[in-house]
Amino acid sequence: MEFFSVLPMRKYLDKPIAINDSNSVQVGFIQRRYKNFWDKLIHYLPLSLSFLERINIDGENGVYHLQIRERSFKSNLIKLKWDIFLNDAGEESKFLLEDKTKVSTNPRMVYHKNNKEYVFRKDIFNRTCEISLNDITCATIRMDKKIPPSLKTITQTNDLTIIELLGIYYVMNLTY
Repeated sequence: MEFFSVLPMRKYLDKPIAINDSNSVQVGFIQRRYKNFWDKLIHYLPLSLSFLERINIDGENGVYHLQIRERSFKSNLIKLKWDIFLNDAGEESKFLLEDKTKVSTNPRMVYHKNNKEYVFRKDIFNRTCEISLNDITCATIRMDKKIPPSLKTITQTNDLTIIELLGIYYVMNLTY
């Protein structure tokens, strides 16, 4: 299936990002969340306070509700980690997303879901992100236009929902 979305021009905006299918029907949204006013204000200061930045994402489509929450400062000292809460018709599941990047020009994150490891590899130079499980491609996210940043998501399997795919991609986009 194919899905389309347009990311905001400024990274720090918290407006909802609509997710549309190939028929231009909105199937869901993702949105950046701040804990409070002071957390949002940090991004507008001229000083680089990136160690204080917290990346939290909410998302929703018809059945699923997604929350991506960055772990505490202490657990993120070595590598960044996020807890992903996926609510499916009243049943909430908790998964782990961790950063495995060694070189910042080649970001890589691993999503642990149901004893499987989905690897998100972002290629900055050809503007694609490939999601794979055991070296088999599950989905591809491609940036079609730079201004405004338009995304085209193609899923080959139904292992991951579209809000999980775009939520994790948005975390990668905000981090790197």
